[in-house]
Amino acid sequence: MKETLLEVKNLTKSYKTGKTRLTAVNNVSFTLARGETLGVVGESGCGKTTLGRTVLGLLKADSGQVMFCGEDVTNKKRHPHRSDMQIIFQDPYNSVDPYYTVEKIILEAVQDKDKVDELLDKVGLSKDEKYKYPHELSGGQLQRAGIARAIGMHPKFMVCDEPVSALDVSYQSKIITLLEDLQQEEGIAYLFISHDLAVVRHIADRIAIMYRGKIVELADTDTIIDHPVHPYTHFLLSAVPAPFSEQEEYPVISGRQPNEQGCVFAYRCPFADDLCFHTEVPLQERSENHSAACLKY
Repeated sequence: MKETLLEVKNLTKSYKTGKTRLTAVNNVSFTLARGETLGVVGESGCGKTTLGRTVLGLLKADSGQVMFCGEDVTNKKRHPHRSDMQIIFQDPYNSVDPYYTVEKIILEAVQDKDKVDELLDKVGLSKDEKYKYPHELSGGQLQRAGIARAIGMHPKFMVCDEPVSALDVSYQSKIITLLEDLQQEEGIAYLFISHDLAVVRHIADRIAIMYRGKIVELADTDTIIDHPVHPYTHFLLSAVPAPFSEQEEYPVISGRQPNEQGCVFAYRCPFADDLCFHTEVPLQERSENHSAACLKY
């Protein structure tokens, strides 16, 4: 069994919106082993990105705990493991300074010119690319440069925040393959955030399904794909084009609004009854290494 690298306990993050507060991450817990990839999947606005950034300390958690290498790093801007925790952003063009060359972008992290060529080679870019500016590169090339900057710190853990969603299909597979190769070489653990189950299936060891700030199902990848439990997971699978999924299309209940008392998915669930609307169900282990938050399972 692999050693636990990251442990997130009851993490909560909310934002003030006018006179109310929106809870983007609601009491989320999970672990991540060294060299493992945990995919976090859900619709836009479910809290995936907020979760990743709160784990890294880029956002301040309201409550909960982030343990990294056995040390509490919750809400700490400076700690011994800061360089071990890196991020790859969704839009490569918005994550770099447009007036910096690729070389200068990478030097922000490694501060050693001798290492730039080595890092470029590792991510599949030529030495000539280091003299170019972001607008002179394709999205895939610039994302590779961003990955080079991240791995230049020799991280143990990286948050991959929708790293291929802004790229065309031909580049998506290349970036996924690159991340897998780097993981094999460097032993990096990934928190891979995406709205696309078809993409996550190819890289994740386990998948966490997230809805309205909560993890509603968590299991290894094959179990999530072949034996889903939570209705929302079925709902996501039904939206994946065939032949990837043969799941039936799940209907959506209309006329009901989200409530804060019961199951977060009740208002869209075809199986929900009054108990679902008034009983909060925690994420519980239903079988070995397979957890779900559903009264109907």
